[in-house]
Amino acid sequence: MSRPNCPHCGSTWVNKAREVKNKYVTKQGYKCPECDRFFVERDGFEGKTYPKEVIVDALHLFVEGLSLSKIREHLYQHHGGYSPSDGSILNWVREYSELVEKFEKEQMEDPKIGRKIHLDEVVLKVGKKCTTQ
Repeated sequence: MSRPNCPHCGSTWVNKAREVKNKYVTKQGYKCPECDRFFVERDGFEGKTYPKEVIVDALHLFVEGLSLSKIREHLYQHHGGYSPSDGSILNWVREYSELVEKFEKEQMEDPKIGRKIHLDEVVLKVGKKCTTQ
């Protein structure tokens, strides 16, 4: 893995320094010998207690329509016992929804991606009748 540039002075000569740990995540720290400042590589999840994989999975499940309790249960079962609070999940949704929306708009402007949706089967229920199209 390549070392990042210093976010303060832009130097490419940085040295590994101490690791930064919180409750669940450990990140590599770096020290810039030119400006003598310490930093952690930026990955978009700075200051988060939970690993980025857990946050991304929670956002995906929220978009899919799962309730907060179902999201928490899924994360507990599939990500090694992580059980974030409802407030944490909602904060992630608020914080990252703007980024996701911006990304989706950029993708829709791509001429290779159309706006048509292909559905395999549609079931319409009118009164007691069900019709499949």
